[in-house]
Amino acid sequence: MSKEKIKKCVSKILIPIIIMTVISGFLTLMLSEDVGEKTQYLDSIDYSVTLNEDGSMKVTETWDININNTNTLFKQFRLSSSKYGDITNVEVYDLDNNRKLEQINEEMYHLPKDTYYGLEINSATFEIAWGVGMDGKKGNRKYQISYVVEDVVTSYDDCQEFYWQFLGEGENTVPAKKVTGTITLPKNVSNIDNLRVWGHGQVNGNIEKVNTHEVRFDLKNLEVGAMLEIRIATQDKIFNVSEFKTRNYNYLNTMLNEETKWSEETNSIVQVTRNIWAVFIAIYVIILIINLIRIIKYRKELKESNSKIVVNELEYFRDIPRGDTATPAEAVYLYKYNKKRLGTGTVQKDAVSATILDLCLRKKIQLRMADKKKVYIKIIAEPDGLNADELEIYKLLKEVSDGEEEFEIEELNKYAKKKYQKFSDSINKFVNKARESLYDLKLIDKAEEKEYRRFNSASTKKSMLKWLYIWLIFNFFFGFIPIVQEQTIFALGLGYHEWYIKVILFFLPLVIVLMYKWHLLHKLGNKISVLTQAGSDEKEQWKGLVKFLKNYSLLSEKGVLDLVLWEKYLVFATALGIGEKVVEELKANYPEVFIQEKWDDEKMLNEYPIIYFACNPYYASLNISNSFYAISSIGSSTQKAYKTSQSQIAAHSSSSGSGGGGGFSGGGGGRRRPADGMGGR
Repeated sequence: MSKEKIKKCVSKILIPIIIMTVISGFLTLMLSEDVGEKTQYLDSIDYSVTLNEDGSMKVTETWDININNTNTLFKQFRLSSSKYGDITNVEVYDLDNNRKLEQINEEMYHLPKDTYYGLEINSATFEIAWGVGMDGKKGNRKYQISYVVEDVVTSYDDCQEFYWQFLGEGENTVPAKKVTGTITLPKNVSNIDNLRVWGHGQVNGNIEKVNTHEVRFDLKNLEVGAMLEIRIATQDKIFNVSEFKTRNYNYLNTMLNEETKWSEETNSIVQVTRNIWAVFIAIYVIILIINLIRIIKYRKELKESNSKIVVNELEYFRDIPRGDTATPAEAVYLYKYNKKRLGTGTVQKDAVSATILDLCLRKKIQLRMADKKKVYIKIIAEPDGLNADELEIYKLLKEVSDGEEEFEIEELNKYAKKKYQKFSDSINKFVNKARESLYDLKLIDKAEEKEYRRFNSASTKKSMLKWLYIWLIFNFFFGFIPIVQEQTIFALGLGYHEWYIKVILFFLPLVIVLMYKWHLLHKLGNKISVLTQAGSDEKEQWKGLVKFLKNYSLLSEKGVLDLVLWEKYLVFATALGIGEKVVEELKANYPEVFIQEKWDDEKMLNEYPIIYFACNPYYASLNISNSFYAISSIGSSTQKAYKTSQSQIAAHSSSSGSGGGGGFSGGGGGRRRPADGMGGR
C-alpha cells in the first residue's frame, strides 16, 4: 500500500475518532458540572441481619464504596418509638486496614479521619457517621458498620412479623451496583411453609427462603430513589417480644391481603410495561419488514432501470443555444445543473451581471464608465418583450434608480442594505423565474427532479446514521474510562452500560437494513436523468460553446464572426464565467476595431453597446489595464449587494429571536442532613 493510501486511510479513521472523542469529552464535562464535586457510589453493599429471640436484631453492613472528595460518610435513621426501640452497640471498622475506628461522643458535621459516632442528633434522627479523610481525593474504600436495633419484631395472635425498610423511597441518591442481604432467624420454623417472605422495591430484586431459618435477598444496579423493604412473617412463635410490641388480634390474613394487593399492582405495572414493549417491538418488526420489502423492490428496479437519455457530447458548439430566446440566467442554471435544484446563491453571482449586460444589448438600459472607474446605469426604454427573469432585474434597477435619469451601480449595495428583504426577494424571483422557464420548456423534468432529491437525500441519511452509530459504539467503550464512568453513573444510573449496549444491539438490524435501503436509493437516484433529452442536448451545447470560446484562437477553422455575434457571446460568456477570456479573444482577433478612431463615432455606441462599454480605449485615460474591468465591476457590485442583503437578513433574524429504615442519600448540598439517609459530606 502506498504512503498516500495509508495517509488517506489514517485520516478517514483518525479524524472521526478525534471528533468523537472531543464530543464525548465535552458531554462528560457537562455531566461533571451536573453531578457536582462531592459524589460516591457503592460497588456493593451487603446486609447481614441476625434476628434475636427477644425481638431485636443485629445488623452488619459491609460497604464497598467509591468516594470522591468526601470527608465524612454517614447513615441516618428516622426514629419511631412505635415501630422499633433504641439503636445501640454501634461500631465502625475500616476493612482495608482491618481496624476499628475510634468512637467519639460528640456530633460533628465533618469528623476527623478514622473516628466515628452513633448518636441521636435530635428527637427524630439517629446518625452513624465516620471520617474518611478523602477531601480532594478519590478512591475505593471498604467499611463495616454494625449496630443493634431493639424491638423490631411485632407479635400477633396468629403470627409474628419482621418488617424493615433498608432503603427509603425517594431518599436514595447514592446508587449501588449490587445489594445483597441475609436474614437469620433465631431458630428454625417447624415447616418452611409457615415462613412467608416478601420484598418491596425495584422489580429486578429477588428474595428467597434458603431454609427454615434463613432468608436471602439481592438486586443489581440500585437506581437513585429506589426503595428496598423486607417483610417476614412466621406462624411459629419463635420470638419472645416485649409487651409494647404485642398485638392481641389476628393479622396474617390482613398481611396476605396487603401483599396480594401490592403484588397485583406491581404485576399490573409490569404487564403494562410488557404490553408497551410488545407494541413497540411489533412496530419495530413491521418497520423492519416494510423496509426489507422495499429493498427487494429497489433491487429489482435497479436491475431493470436504464437511462433513456443519451448524452451527446460536443467538441465545440458555435451557436448560442435557442438563439435569441435563451436568457443568461437560464444558461447559468442549465450549465451548472447536475440533477439537484440549484439555489439562488449558486446562480445569481454571474447571472445578474450578465442579465444587466443583456438589458444593455436589448437597449433597455445604457451603461457607461466615468468619474474614476464608476459604472453608471441609465434606463432608456420600457421592458417590452423581456423574459420573466430579465423583467425582475429590470424592475429592480428601475426601483433603485428612484426616478433619477442615471445612477451609479454602487447604489445597488445601498439599496440592498436599506431594503435587504426586498432586494433578496427580487433576486430569488429572478432565479425562480429562470428555473420555471426551464420546466416550461421541458428541459428539466420537475417530477424527476423531486424524485431525485428524495433518492439523493438517502446518501446523506446513510452517512449521518452510520457516523451516529459509530459514535454511539465508540461512546460505549469511551464510557469505561474511570472519570467518564463515574460521571455517567451519577447522571444516567449504574445500569447505563447494560441498557446502552442492549439499545445498540436492538436497533442494529434496523440500522443495517436502513443503510442498505438508502444505499440502493442513492444508486437508483444516480440513474435518474432529471434533464429531458432536449435539456441534456442544450446543456451539452452550452458546454460546447464554452469550449469554443475558450479555445477560439487555437481553432484552425475559426471563421469570421461579426461584432454583433461577439456581443452576444460576451453576454453569455459573462454568465458562464469566461467573459474575460472572450474579451481577450475579441481584442486579439480584431485589433483593427479597438483603436481610438473607431470609438469616436457614436455609431459604435448605438450598434455595439456592450463592446463599446467593455472595451472602449477611453479607459486607458483612467489607468485601467484590465480590458474586462468594466464588466467585472458590474459583477463585483451585484455580488456585494447580494451579500449585503443576506448579512442584513441574518443580522435582523438573530436580533429578533428570543432568547423506617436506612436509605441512601447524597451529601454536600441542600439541607444539612437528609432524613433516613446515608451518604457523604
